[in-house]
Amino acid sequence: MKDAFDRYLRVLEGTERMPLPALARYQENLLDRLVRHAYERIPFHRQRLQCLFAASGDVDLSRWNEVPVLKRDDVISHGRQLRVAELEPEYGEIGEARTSGSTGVPLEIATNGLVFFNSNALLTRAARWWGLDTSRALASLRRFTNEPAAPYPAGNIKQGWSYAAPEAPLYELELMTPVEQQLEWLARNKAPYLLTQASGALALAHAVTPDQGRALGIEMVLAIGETIPDGTREFLAERLGARLAGIYSCQKIGTIATECALEPHYHVAAENALVEILDDNGRDVAPGERGRVVVTGLYNYVMPFIRYEIGDIALAGRCPCSCGRTLPVIAGIEGRARSMFVFRDGRRVWPRNALIRPMHAFVPFRRYQLVQLDYETIEFRYTGDDSGREPDLAGLNAHVRQVFHPSATIRIVEVESLAPGQNGKFEPFLSHVSASLRSAARQ
Repeated sequence: MKDAFDRYLRVLEGTERMPLPALARYQENLLDRLVRHAYERIPFHRQRLQCLFAASGDVDLSRWNEVPVLKRDDVISHGRQLRVAELEPEYGEIGEARTSGSTGVPLEIATNGLVFFNSNALLTRAARWWGLDTSRALASLRRFTNEPAAPYPAGNIKQGWSYAAPEAPLYELELMTPVEQQLEWLARNKAPYLLTQASGALALAHAVTPDQGRALGIEMVLAIGETIPDGTREFLAERLGARLAGIYSCQKIGTIATECALEPHYHVAAENALVEILDDNGRDVAPGERGRVVVTGLYNYVMPFIRYEIGDIALAGRCPCSCGRTLPVIAGIEGRARSMFVFRDGRRVWPRNALIRPMHAFVPFRRYQLVQLDYETIEFRYTGDDSGREPDLAGLNAHVRQVFHPSATIRIVEVESLAPGQNGKFEPFLSHVSASLRSAARQ
């Protein structure tokens, strides 16, 4: 397998700098193969993909936007109809999984070995972009929803977090382990690289002094599974002495995009996924504009996700990048659609940490969570910063009405801690209004 993996890494070295027409042809060849497979083998997709097939049997990808967008509810309702009964060995072993259920109901999904192979190659490429040595150890703090857990104190001890270095140590621990035990485990299993969610890394950083954090020896945090709050990089550098790189991925697709080491944006893994950022009318947004993320995984043949609306909001980016790579650019990933705050007159606001930082003048917070309860009411939940300052509710309300909406009213709730949900993810922004509107639209 290592020989095949090394050959594929060399392919990726070429595709990431291909002229755009050649890269488009490379991706279209993969898409053509996937579409034919789904059309021939999966009745659910046959009707949806019919518009792409000419009378000659050729696939006409110029009509791609006519393919209906696949929704989460479609997958919940038609899960078994979305997959093939059997798959040829060339596609790799079939794996069954359940998503984290961060949008309410976990999805039962299936993937095949090529998805894991590609994602590992793209993780390895990301490591090389950031100057990491794949022969060194990596510690992983994650949820074990589809396999035996890795409980404290031992966790799992494996090898080969990158297929390029099969002997490299890999340490794994369940993400829901208390932070104090995570820190003891990290101190015992020294690893220069840490793979976890951004909120998990922040929880570690908040629990240590700079001297304690730097003693862990973590040089790089690879952040997966969540949007990365503004200020996270600076805080991890201060407390842990570590850099941070974001990896945008999901179980259904594998790796979707990886953060550039030179510019503050993401490069789409065009070799593994077709990414569209669409407006409310289903049209591609212009660079710098915001839209919903629709993804097609190019290597999931057992359960193809074709034009799947993943539930995220992102900003379309501009090419080319100063790093010299020609891969498409996502300027920013703003998080789940349910973090969109909606007001009674229809105005929509996607909160970002840059909007929240000035609120520290009114609330002495260390960590926070904003929850829109109804069209007018926002709850500011926070853990205190030990400064002893009293919150300034009047000042905070004036600020919120300026940056969110004139009708908004905020209330303050101090809490002992802000823990992630059962899926292991912490979300700083939640809107009950967005959730109710999406629920009504489904009915």
